[in-house]
Amino acid sequence: MIILVTVLSILGGLSGSFSGFLVTAKGEVFGDIYVTSNEAALFWVSIISIFLGFLAWKWNKLSGAGLLIVAIYGIYTNGLFFTIAFIFLLIAGILAFRVKPQRKQAV
Repeated sequence: MIILVTVLSILGGLSGSFSGFLVTAKGEVFGDIYVTSNEAALFWVSIISIFLGFLAWKWNKLSGAGLLIVAIYGIYTNGLFFTIAFIFLLIAGILAFRVKPQRKQAV
């Protein structure tokens, strides 16, 4: 299940960064500084969510909380354009909380 968390966070991060990039470009073309700065921040937060997916291998609760925060921040900032990334990141965040730690075997 931990692989599923990583894959979903990668998909969510890529689609979030893509939507952040497109809205940043739109804000730059139309000269809206507020949209440009907010969406540039969302672009980098979406890139961070990819790394949070890989951190779920070691710190699953911390990573799950981070993925949920990124999902909520993205839907608040970008709205419905962030929907696909929101779904991926929300599912990955919830699954990260459900991952059970593996016991180490004695050698």
